[in-house]
Amino acid sequence: MKSQHKHLLLEQIIYAFIWILILGTPFVNFLLNEKTFHPNELWKEVSGVWLIMCPFFLLFLIHNYLLIPRLLLKKYYMGYIVSLVFTIGFLFVVLPEGFKVFSPNPDIQEHNISLKKSAPQIRSYCDYPPPLTHKRSEMHPAPLIHPPFLLIHIIVAILLVGFNLTIRLFLKSLHDEEILKELEHQHLESELQYLKYQLNPHFFMNTLNNIHALVDIDGEKAKQTILELSKLMRYVLYEANKSRISLEREIQFLENYIALMRLRYTEQLTIKTNFPVIVPDIQIPPLLFITLLENAFKHGVSYQESSYIEVSITRTDEGIAFACHNSKHTCTAHEHHGIGIENIKKRLHLLYGNNYTFTLTEDASSYHVLLIIPPLS
Repeated sequence: MKSQHKHLLLEQIIYAFIWILILGTPFVNFLLNEKTFHPNELWKEVSGVWLIMCPFFLLFLIHNYLLIPRLLLKKYYMGYIVSLVFTIGFLFVVLPEGFKVFSPNPDIQEHNISLKKSAPQIRSYCDYPPPLTHKRSEMHPAPLIHPPFLLIHIIVAILLVGFNLTIRLFLKSLHDEEILKELEHQHLESELQYLKYQLNPHFFMNTLNNIHALVDIDGEKAKQTILELSKLMRYVLYEANKSRISLEREIQFLENYIALMRLRYTEQLTIKTNFPVIVPDIQIPPLLFITLLENAFKHGVSYQESSYIEVSITRTDEGIAFACHNSKHTCTAHEHHGIGIENIKKRLHLLYGNNYTFTLTEDASSYHVLLIIPPLS
């Protein structure tokens, strides 16, 4: 609504400025002319220009406030064209013909007045025959608009309509573009929220599976795991709902998750982290790296074989780089990656378009994941 009012106000200001400029042209000519004019002469010149511009002003009012909103914008194109032709014909053909009946030729009227003043008092002007120097056509009212000028006026009227349409449709396109961007933003927010609501249950499901596995193995570790889980839940519930989070808080969340996983797995798992000691003060989307780290634990760890996970976060020229390398085992090589990877790809596309790097490669013994994202502005 604010955008609509802003464009409407801008449109009215443009129209007001243009018409003030047009109607004020006689005054500008008077100020620029070195000759001195009598006030009556000035008013005669101004009123003459305003009388000529009156049909154009009426055409603008009818076209801008009646024909465009009632017909053109509602897609009644044929009615709009017919109404426009009728309006132009009435204002520039029919209306001047009606005025012509009641408007004598001003030159003849002034000439008659001067003759009355100079004629002898004993005989009236009517007793004299018309002066021979005057043609017969001058004794009759002259048309207000001659055919050549009528054509010029109609052409100017068409140009006025085109100019009015250009301004109106241009401002409408700006307004429609802002509405479209707002709708796209709302759709983006809704889709991101949907992906978050999928991600959070996915994360908790994996974590609860880890705790379930610990209950039978080590009850004390299971209790400590629940405490670690409460820290993660606090982050997910109260901070991950934001559109952005500091990189420092995201790294702290990853460290808490890694500490939770260390309680579950045996010494056969080697975990190496390379997080910056001094974390840059930048913003990133929340819960973006955790899915990749979860997959590393899910598909890269085996209870029967030695396993490793290497995680690093670094600052590069392109942005923030998250890299994860983990071992690959025969028992997990053909497992499905679930909804996590698909969700993160959708989120990346919605957040960054094509302005990011995401690669997921594997060989005979390892998986390699690289994600580079620009910081959020």
